[in-house]
Amino acid sequence: MIVTPKSRSTLFKDLWHSIRYREYWLYSTWLKMGLQYRKTTLGPIWLMVSPAMFIIMLGYLFAQVGGRPLETFVPHLAVGYITWTLVSGIVTNGTTLFHRRRSELLQGDIRLTDLVLSNFFTTFLQFLHQIPVIIAVLLWFKIAPPVDGILMSLFGLCLIVINGVWMIIIAGIIGTHYRDLAEIISAFMRLAFFITPIIWMDDGGAGGLLGAYLIFNPFFHFLDIVRAPLLGDSVMTITWVFVGLSTVFGGIIAAALYRYQARSIPMWV
Repeated sequence: MIVTPKSRSTLFKDLWHSIRYREYWLYSTWLKMGLQYRKTTLGPIWLMVSPAMFIIMLGYLFAQVGGRPLETFVPHLAVGYITWTLVSGIVTNGTTLFHRRRSELLQGDIRLTDLVLSNFFTTFLQFLHQIPVIIAVLLWFKIAPPVDGILMSLFGLCLIVINGVWMIIIAGIIGTHYRDLAEIISAFMRLAFFITPIIWMDDGGAGGLLGAYLIFNPFFHFLDIVRAPLLGDSVMTITWVFVGLSTVFGGIIAAALYRYQARSIPMWV
């Protein structure tokens, strides 16, 4: 069951239970995605078409406008944009999670963490389908990331996965209680896309006004731990510190919010 009025579930206990008994969120999510594309010619390959067109069209255009070499700007755009789809999908979809899954939630035979992992797995699957676009761009421009850079980028991706879970939990609980949050987050994420170095380059941004601006932009840090190592650049120490603190304190806040508010969600939806 989700929770009972007389008891409070703990986040880590429920997460562990959902991971052990993953039949619902893992296989059902995979099945739903398969059914979504079963009558299409290309199937899930369509998930690559949109980012590929965006990168090809805007990559060459913005490189010319900004006076950037194609071999530098297009990989920067490709890795940044596709990583952004993962981060943005986690934040945006999380705010409406329990509203969208209301019928499943009210059945009472699944945990909230099952829905959280199902939502995350759907977004992550879509992200994985776009990885070939990054590989194609790196091959086209003959960029060979070092082995340690690939491993560091994968480590950064793991940190996004961990943070993504608590982001969905916090956004889902607050978004269930306050319906306006979904619209606010949606508008904010559109703005955040343009103020984060995705379609423009920061040139390191180590000092000055731009450097201070980037330090207080959380999306820059999460993108940089994946993009910088893959493109042979170094990640700033402040970025690792920010992501580390975000992982710890975000998890603590999510656990506290889940413990005291999770049992109210069925009444809110």
